[in-house]
Amino acid sequence: MKPEKNNNTFKTILIASSMIALTTIMIFIASTFSLLTMLVTTGGGNDLPIAAAQQQPMPMTMNQTSIGAMSTAILGPSTNKTFYVFSSSHQDINQTLLQIPPDSFSPSEIAVNKGDTVNVIFYNLEKPPKGDRHSFTIGAPYNIDKDLGPGQHSVITFKATQDGAYQFYCKYHLPTMRGELIVLP
Repeated sequence: MKPEKNNNTFKTILIASSMIALTTIMIFIASTFSLLTMLVTTGGGNDLPIAAAQQQPMPMTMNQTSIGAMSTAILGPSTNKTFYVFSSSHQDINQTLLQIPPDSFSPSEIAVNKGDTVNVIFYNLEKPPKGDRHSFTIGAPYNIDKDLGPGQHSVITFKATQDGAYQFYCKYHLPTMRGELIVLP
């Protein structure tokens, strides 16, 4: 009979432990849901003016002020923004048949606020020594031309002083290797 009593004690402890674990998991899930709800409805809890602005109806006409308010609400206040940009290649493109290079940027779109200090860390993922050169090039008003050999990387830093959309591209692999820098007002 003693082994049966020990077995019942073990079962009781196992059931109690399971109940405690289940209760803990339920409390964790409820807390997480509550926190996520608070973050979504208050814009993170740190920026009450943005949360209040998001609840205000936006006028149907777009002007510089409303676009600027939307960009601040989406991207946050002007600050340092860092992007990791990689060269990439589409393996299923027949370069000889289509007569275009299979190369592209990943990501191909960068969005910042006017006034941001932008850091682009550009990686040429081609394998040395036979891989292709790639450039990260933007025309006026930024005038950036960073040329990298296979396996190299570089940090490109500039201040986003002019709002608008600007194409960045690789001068060796047009028309496919290009992207867009969007500077919101």
